[in-house]
Amino acid sequence: MSALKGDAAGRQQPPEVHVVWVEAPDDAIHLVDGIFAATDGLVNVRREYVAEDGRKFFKVYVAPGALDEVCALLRAMRACVQVGELRVDP
Repeated sequence: MSALKGDAAGRQQPPEVHVVWVEAPDDAIHLVDGIFAATDGLVNVRREYVAEDGRKFFKVYVAPGALDEVCALLRAMRACVQVGELRVDP
């Protein structure tokens, strides 16, 4: 079964990407982006963020089917990078 969806005209649409909001300071998000640069398009780290109670949550786009792997990598990064809470958009 194909993971592609069709639109009204029958054209195939790519599957939706996942959005993960990553709590991190500005300097840490640059390192996170650098680490994911080696994953060949698995993740797109954005510089847009939402501020909440003095915390910054950066928007990260994750390729379809890679959410569990990316969240595991982000949790593992906590050993060397200041990565806090992860929030996955529904």
